Amino acid sequence: MSEFEQLVDGYRRFKSEAYVRQKARYDELANDGQAPPIMIISCSDSRVDPATVFDTTPGQVFALRNVANLVPPYEIGGGLHGVSAAIEFGVMGLEVRHIVVLGHAQCGGIKASLEGANLGHGGHSFIDGWVDIIRPA
Repeated sequence: MSEFEQLVDGYRRFKSEAYVRQKARYDELANDGQAPPIMIISCSDSRVDPATVFDTTPGQVFALRNVANLVPPYEIGGGLHGVSAAIEFGVMGLEVRHIVVLGHAQCGGIKASLEGANLGHGGHSFIDGWVDIIRPA
């Protein structure tokens, strides 16, 4: 079975098992919207899923994941601001009461910051620019 087929199979298990067990909760969230009290900013690393680490239920946390769980400095100009938009939505729109930044051991983003990612193809690397945020620290 391919990786993609395993993913589809996992979705089918979710729909036939976990979704059925928590259908009332999913219906409530769909009808009433979300109101999570906690926002978690965590790494995109496949080994560190905040829902798994904290054993949360649907609607309990508003999660933001990116390489090395970074929050860039505030700025108005420039390009797109996905992290800033997610935090603004969590705080202003959802009125989360707590923000947790979840780091982890053996983080590739932190390693890239310390050693230089050098992942650019054609001379440009999004990773290098992103992890530059933490190099001074």
